[in-house]
Amino acid sequence: MLEKLTDATNAFAQKLARFQKSGSELPKRKTEDEILQEKIDANESARKQSVAKSYKIYKDPFGALGKASDRARAIYEDEQNLLKAYKLFKSVKEAAESKSDRDTFVSSFEIESPLTKKNAYTFGGSLIYLICWLKFEEGVGDYLPVFEESEKSYRLKFVPASDYRFDFSDSDLISMVKEIFY
Repeated sequence: MLEKLTDATNAFAQKLARFQKSGSELPKRKTEDEILQEKIDANESARKQSVAKSYKIYKDPFGALGKASDRARAIYEDEQNLLKAYKLFKSVKEAAESKSDRDTFVSSFEIESPLTKKNAYTFGGSLIYLICWLKFEEGVGDYLPVFEESEKSYRLKFVPASDYRFDFSDSDLISMVKEIFY
């Protein structure tokens, strides 16, 4: 038993002597802050990949999902419906500004759209991807689409972009989309 202990001690001493001659340093242990930062970086990287994967579908639905994909067709139609609603809004706004006077004017109007009936946009959080598509692909930056709850349904409205404040997660998502794709 003593012989085995001596052999082990000698083997360790030889390894230590070789290590010291090599000039290498012992690997440093990571601090809790470094470990936490690595986890944060990994989560951020995973989130960026998820955002990129999701937005790629909105940027090019048929390219991402295939020409025969029903989902691609639905997303494309949603994008076209949003663009139509925006153009209608802008047309009414421009007509109201140019044709109105102080006695005769448009006080309000509502836009009906199939988008207001889709849970993915009203509840699911996918509206932000349509907003990114409208902003980056169509170059619309003056107004943003928003949903307003009215009784037990939703209405599509457009608000001045300069007046609208996104929550942090949506603002972060827009920044990621811009960084990754544009």
